[in-house]
Order: sequence, then C-alpha cells, then structure tokens
Amino acid sequence: MIFSISWKNIWRSRMRSIIVMTAVAIGMIGGIFASAVFKGMSEKRTEQAIKYEVSHLQIHHPDYYENEDINLTIPDARGVLDSLKNYPGIQSVSNRLEVSVMIKSSATGTGIKLLGIQPEHEKNVTAIHESVYDSLQVAEKLNVPENEIGQFLKDSCGTYFKPDTRYKQIVIGEKLAEQLKVDVKSKVVVNLQTAEGELTGGVFRVVGIYRINNSQFENTMAFVKRDDLGSLTGLNGSEAHEIAVRLKKGNDLKPVKEEIESQFPDVNVMTWKELQPELGMMTEWMNVMLYVIMVIILLALGFGIVNTMLMVVMERVKELGMLMAIGMNRVRVFSMIMLETILLSLTGGVIGMGVASLLVNYFGRVGINLELFSKGFEAIGFSPVLYPQIGLEFYFTITLLIILTAILASIYPAVKALKLNPAEALRIEI
Repeated sequence: MIFSISWKNIWRSRMRSIIVMTAVAIGMIGGIFASAVFKGMSEKRTEQAIKYEVSHLQIHHPDYYENEDINLTIPDARGVLDSLKNYPGIQSVSNRLEVSVMIKSSATGTGIKLLGIQPEHEKNVTAIHESVYDSLQVAEKLNVPENEIGQFLKDSCGTYFKPDTRYKQIVIGEKLAEQLKVDVKSKVVVNLQTAEGELTGGVFRVVGIYRINNSQFENTMAFVKRDDLGSLTGLNGSEAHEIAVRLKKGNDLKPVKEEIESQFPDVNVMTWKELQPELGMMTEWMNVMLYVIMVIILLALGFGIVNTMLMVVMERVKELGMLMAIGMNRVRVFSMIMLETILLSLTGGVIGMGVASLLVNYFGRVGINLELFSKGFEAIGFSPVLYPQIGLEFYFTITLLIILTAILASIYPAVKALKLNPAEALRIEI
C-alpha cells in the first residue's frame, strides 16, 4: 500500500521527477565511467609490470638490494631453482645475472642494468620476447616473399636472440636505442666490473629492440645471453643474482612467498608489490579512491534531492494534514516520504548504472585511444590505450550507497512533515 502510493506520488510532478532522475543518472554515468577508467589503468599497469618487468616474485641474496654488489649472488642458486620447479603453485622460473654497466655507442653512452638471461627459460617468465620488433612475424603478416624483401625485413626489424652466432647479442629498449642512436645490427660496447673487481668490457651487436610502453624501463634495461655476461663477469653457471618466478594464479602470491621463505630462510623473497612499491600502493588505494569519488558525487546529488523532497512536502501540507487527520500515523507518513525519496533516487541510479555498464563494456573491448598523449603516459609506465573495467560488486555497492543517500536525504523533509499539526494543515489554502 505505502509502496504503491509512494510510486504514484513520484509521478504527480512528472517533469520535476524526471529532472531529479536525470541528474542522478548523469552523476552515476560520469562517476562509474571515470572509476572504470582509473581501475582499468591500474589493472593494465599491474598486468604489464608483471608480464614484462618483474614477474610475480623475485628471489635475491638478503643484502642484494641494499648493496648491489656483483658478488652478492643467491646462496645455492641451482638448488633453489630446482626446488622451485616442483612447487604446485609455480608456473615457471628463470635465473638471471644482473649487473650495472656502462653502455656506449659511436654517438654517446649511458648507465643501464644488464640482465643475463637464458632466452628459452625467460620466455616462460616474462614476455619481453613478444614486444621485440620481430621481422619474421612482420614478413608473414605482409606475405612478403623471402626472395624479394624478406632479408631486408630481417635486417631492419631484428629478432629476440638468434640461436647460434659468432658474436655476442644484446636486446635493448626503444628509448635506449634512440638515446644511443643505434639500430638493429649496430654494435655497442659494454664496460663493467668483474667479480674480481677488475674493469672489463665487451662488444655486443644489437639483434632486437623491444617496446613495452614504459620509457623508464626501455631506457635502463637491456638483455644479453647469460653465458656471455657470465664470461665477462667471471661468474660461473651455477651463480645467479636473481630468480624470477611466475605463478599459475596471481592470488597465490602471499602463500607461495611464505612457503619459499620457510624452505629457504637464507634468501630474500620479494613480491611485485615490494619490487615496485609505488605500483603496489596505487593498486591498494585504487579501490578506496573509486568509492571516495562515488561518495562525493552522491553527497552532491543528496543536497539536490533534499531540496526536491522539501519542496514536495511544502506543496502537500494540506494533503499530509488530511492523511494524519483520518488516522495515518506518523510512522507511515515518515515511511511514505522516505520511500518516495528512495524510489526517486534508485530509479535514476539504475538507469545511470545501466548506461554506464554499456559504455564500460563497449570501451573495455575497443579501448580509448589517447595516442596524442602517448609520451606522457609512457613516461610513467602506462599504455596510451585505456580499457575501462569495473567489477560487478562495484555496482552492488553503489546501489547500496544510493539507497543510503536517499534515506539520509529524506530525513529532514520527513521530519518537517511530522511536525505538521493536522488541524492547522487543513486550514492552509494552496
């Protein structure tokens, strides 16, 4: 009975109700879509960091991050590596040498981190190989005959490490290639300190250039074969500065870390959140910030709803007085006004959430291309193509927040109605 009366009362002033519903709907569309964009950016950045940069977990010597000394290798690295391969939650592992070096071309030089990897193992842990300008894939897509310009494509695009060569190979980032002014087949000189503390160097040929939409990573990280770096540093095949671990499920991060730490107390196990703390903090705070945005929007809408419902009460003073005079108690009057407010807000909110979900689903598939600002995005590690995404639980929470906002917004108008004296209200001429 109260529900039916409240719903009909909403449409007594059709235009006013439509305006309020439209305001709520627009607020929901803007808030949810903006939240989905921010959430999508955060999730994409996290995905890229795990996929290309740090993997899920990394294992080091306990003192390595305090002092990146070349001799601080993982105790019994080979034994740790063999044990990790049998862990049920681990998908793959790869051991690396990591050395700070000076890299020089004929044009200039700069300091970078050089990772010595085993390419076949590294493919199972990170996806740098997918981001290299692979000329063979380009040739296949373009259907280029090998006897025409296929060789040109191979020479100009490069690959992710060739199987057998007489020279040392290096894969560098696009930004580093631009800084050094080198291309595929160019030679670079790497200077470093050996395990004995002596200065040495080697000549490497650029065989591939990778691009991952992260300017800082591209400019500071390069990859060579582990054996080549080991021969320069004097480190043997059983030593490693770093073991990268990729998990089958990202949710197993904490239990797998604790299990490794319990079995190998002499190593330092770090998750991607610890390796990139700013990214971990952003991920943790993003969910909180999404709700803060929506609460601010709902608070702003709440004042408009209070004003609307107060106007409704003032226009229906005589009617409310008559209802109380014929026996409707104050609880029912209060419930009627509150229910009207909830229905008014919820109708606009549901419409807004419906439209917002369609926008999020559409742009989540096709993306929002902001190539015009690509340099700015890549400078902080974000892709210029945004893919909005938001979880279903977010919509349920927003629905509850809308109802809560409506309840709070209805209190003052409802209290105002309860203070009416039925006898005096009936004498009011409208």
